[in-house]
Amino acid sequence: MKKDTETRQKEIIEASLEILKQGGCHKLTMKEIAKHVGISEQAIYRHFENKVAILAAVIEYFRSRVSEIFKRAKEAGSPIQQIQNFIETLLEYFENHPGLAVVVTSEDIFQNESSLSQEIKKLVDNRISNMTKIIQNGQAAGEITDKYPARDLAFMILGSLRFLVITWRLSSFSFSLQKKGESLKKSYIDLIKKG
Repeated sequence: MKKDTETRQKEIIEASLEILKQGGCHKLTMKEIAKHVGISEQAIYRHFENKVAILAAVIEYFRSRVSEIFKRAKEAGSPIQQIQNFIETLLEYFENHPGLAVVVTSEDIFQNESSLSQEIKKLVDNRISNMTKIIQNGQAAGEITDKYPARDLAFMILGSLRFLVITWRLSSFSFSLQKKGESLKKSYIDLIKKG
């Protein structure tokens, strides 16, 4: 039975994520993706022009999930609770989708592809902007310290989360990202909470 375009594209993206998890970016080839999905290489080209287009789709897939994570976090209550919810949900998402960790923490795949670099930059800018707004709301409410600019605090939180994800990836996903993140989350809250 022939699958619709959206279903097939999702299968290709998910297969790509699995390949990235197992072997990194250098293992992501059209031949390997075709093998994982169970279709011909030609069939992949009907859905994606090339490997760069697949990686762009993976980044877009992640960007939409991060937007959902921020949306859910903003419904979590106070700004401190929103930050906690964002951290917990993001790390849980990475733990369930380790291939995404490979993509968003592998600068080497973007260095020679300006279109991918721009997609990652949009993703990063969006995360910084959303986190900055949450922190600004917390500062305005007197819940988060205003000793430091909100954007600086956003960079500290998101930067250390990125470093944690990189460490997890480089350890071949050998520890629980969520458990390690729990300790980090408590430290953030202690540092940024007013009083």
